[in-house]
Amino acid sequence: MRTIEATGKTIEDAVRSGLVRLGLMEEEVTIEVLAEPKSGFLGFGSKPAKVRLTEKARKTAPIYDIEEEERKAAPPAEPKAAEAAQAEAVTAEAPEEPVEEPAADEAEPAEETFTAEEAAAKAKAFLQDVLRNMGIDVMIEKMIKSDKIILHLHGKNLGILIGKHGQTLDALQYLTNLTTNQGEETRHFIMLDVENYRQRREETLKQLAVRLAGRVKRSGEKVVLEPMNGYERKIIHVALQNEAHVRTESEGQDPYRHVVIYYEK
Repeated sequence: MRTIEATGKTIEDAVRSGLVRLGLMEEEVTIEVLAEPKSGFLGFGSKPAKVRLTEKARKTAPIYDIEEEERKAAPPAEPKAAEAAQAEAVTAEAPEEPVEEPAADEAEPAEETFTAEEAAAKAKAFLQDVLRNMGIDVMIEKMIKSDKIILHLHGKNLGILIGKHGQTLDALQYLTNLTTNQGEETRHFIMLDVENYRQRREETLKQLAVRLAGRVKRSGEKVVLEPMNGYERKIIHVALQNEAHVRTESEGQDPYRHVVIYYEK
């Protein structure tokens, strides 16, 4: 069970702040008022309300940590070799990705003022500048698809660019998209990938979703996953959209929004 303390101008504000941080509804916590708000005199001596929120014990399984489940599900020795081979395959095949084909079908590129190639070059230049200032040496390989531009980052010891649960990579991706599309009429989505992390993460999420869905069917109780970004939540939803006797919902507010798998008769 999680316990946090939160403050606000009023008790209601403090409770609301705490619920957002926990990603829970009010009925899912117990609330203890630690301090009433004080207005003070002429703005001096005022004090905020302070509350303690404790998550209620529930019959469902705890929040599932994706990385912990990944460690349990697969031995680390063999996947490394498979991942290395997979990474080589991506490197070898990426340049052959057809860029012209989607353009020929849609017959709209002539009106596009900011092409995918230009966006990829702009994003690549931004990344090279940022990473150079960080003292990180990388090779950046682009792959242009109809709905996004993928930039694969290759190099040594790039785990620092991934971070816990991919949070550092997501932040870098956000900044890259912001900088690349700034001032442009046509917008392009840039996805960053480091050493095939995105693909490995997607496979892990799909396998975890199926495994936890089976657990929900057996127990009849909901399962709560750890907070994830919208892209990863979508992977879970899609993986289970045709799964019988379960349904998925995203609950809570960012950055604590998460997927819950429910049993359905």
